[in-house]
Amino acid sequence: MNLSNSKASAHLSDKVAASLAKRIINIQLYFSARLNKWFNAYSLRQKKQIAIAIALLTSIILISSSFCSFYTIPKLTQNYTSAHIGQASEFPDPHFIKRQLTDSLTKKK
Repeated sequence: MNLSNSKASAHLSDKVAASLAKRIINIQLYFSARLNKWFNAYSLRQKKQIAIAIALLTSIILISSSFCSFYTIPKLTQNYTSAHIGQASEFPDPHFIKRQLTDSLTKKK
């Protein structure tokens, strides 16, 4: 019996998904209420200062990340030849007379 195709399994999966979604929404509501309560405790002038500070900090981080990279992409070695359609990526040894001029996908059997 394959449980993944049964109606009972699908119903149970739906109940688990609904329960999980409800829990996530409740956590989001809790955090938003706490953040709202914290933010509303400040005066209008303090709220503007907080918004300006957050915008300034975000701008500094974005501008500095464009000049210095926090994540460096490793350099690849340049010892490869570029691929060309209709040409083998590597030619056989010189003692091999018959050259393959097509790749294996376009070669007819």
